[in-house]
Amino acid sequence: MPSRRTFCRDLFRASAGIALSSSLAGAADAAVFVEPKLKSGPPVRVPANFIGLGYEMSAVAQASLLRPSNQRYVNLVRGLGPEGVLRVGGIVANYTSYQPNGTSKSDRLDTIITRKDLEGFAEFLHRTGWTAIWSVNFAAGTIALAIEQARAVQAILGSRLLALELGNEVDTYGKGQPFRSAQYDYDSYRREFAEWQTAIAEAVPGIPFAAPDTADATDWVEKMASDARDRVQLLTTHYYRNGQKRGSAQQLLSPDPRLADISARLRIASQRSGLPWRMCEMNSFSGGGLPGVSDAFVGTLWTLDVMLRLAQSGCAGVNLETGVNQLGFVSSYSPIQDDGKGLNSAGAPYYGMLAFATAFAGCPQMFPVESGNEDDSLSSYVLGAGGKPCRLVIVNRSRTSDVRVSLALAGMKQARVLRLEAPSAESVVGVTFGHATVDRSGRWRPGSEEQVDGRTVDVPRMSAAVIRWS
Repeated sequence: MPSRRTFCRDLFRASAGIALSSSLAGAADAAVFVEPKLKSGPPVRVPANFIGLGYEMSAVAQASLLRPSNQRYVNLVRGLGPEGVLRVGGIVANYTSYQPNGTSKSDRLDTIITRKDLEGFAEFLHRTGWTAIWSVNFAAGTIALAIEQARAVQAILGSRLLALELGNEVDTYGKGQPFRSAQYDYDSYRREFAEWQTAIAEAVPGIPFAAPDTADATDWVEKMASDARDRVQLLTTHYYRNGQKRGSAQQLLSPDPRLADISARLRIASQRSGLPWRMCEMNSFSGGGLPGVSDAFVGTLWTLDVMLRLAQSGCAGVNLETGVNQLGFVSSYSPIQDDGKGLNSAGAPYYGMLAFATAFAGCPQMFPVESGNEDDSLSSYVLGAGGKPCRLVIVNRSRTSDVRVSLALAGMKQARVLRLEAPSAESVVGVTFGHATVDRSGRWRPGSEEQVDGRTVDVPRMSAAVIRWS
């Protein structure tokens, strides 16, 4: 059996999946010839609800946000696919109470969720066709309060409840947050989780659970996979490329070895336990993102590429954080933006999610791709259905080199191309997919789809392409 380091290295290379057959001699900006090739091995099946969005708990208390009356928001969510997952929790979950007949309050340090809020959220889920992961206050709440909320959530959301989470980033409770002592470790958490989970499961039969929802303690997820496989139905954790103050555009233009390690470890834990794992909170840089980077086309390409990498690694889904964060402002990394006056629109990262959703429509499998002397700025992914390839996605994050892609894969002779483009890497506006933008109603329709009859497709620097064939 290969070592974890070898497994991680191979997964990291395969996820980029490019065979660079040759390049034109000369200057640094010469075109690069790319010829993706299939490797032997079974494809990875990507769940239909892989795509997702994440919210602070306070979002549900906003009467005009996640409600069926907000048709623009309904359209933006449905535009990402007929199935998906909204995860509601975040740091605000640590400061949230459920008061069924109370007065709704959306405050980062004192949020109140009412029964009416839950009913409106359930209607929103029904309109979109999506499900939800719901977090209860494990940090400062009580078992009795958690049971009351879980009972209401189960009754109101019904089949739209994917799983219940106990807490948010529980591995941080003893590290600077005022919720537990400095000695709070996995064993302490595990005992407490077992007590809460047992009580809730007995009071609310059949309710599903997700855990442990860690900030970055991958070992807690691995241990939970082994210790609680009979208690949870979904493994969850979070990922950010870096903190806002330490972030840079360059970090989004090359693969993150840390994410490759997390993916490799959790893939093994999932296979051994039989439990799927989900990156239930993630985005570029924690703290709301890095303005001019997270909300620019750099963030668009990063979003598409990191979702594809996670899908190929066996991850069961991702929830891209969006909207008002725990600090009280709209994050620059948000796929869905909010002007504070009830107008929601597609941010630059939304187009990365849109390209991902379009690539996977009707193609739920990812095939292993042979890698060669790959450039870290180039990524290639092959998708298909019924064991046959029918999509090729190329992400070119190079600032200097254009790419010429061979269409020799699977003998394709005719293809259609949808391009993901922007005026520049730093563009916050002007991002297009299929030569079209998301309109004011929250809907997207391709402006044009290129027909390619030759043997190659050109993908210019700082752009991506979804290539489809029959």
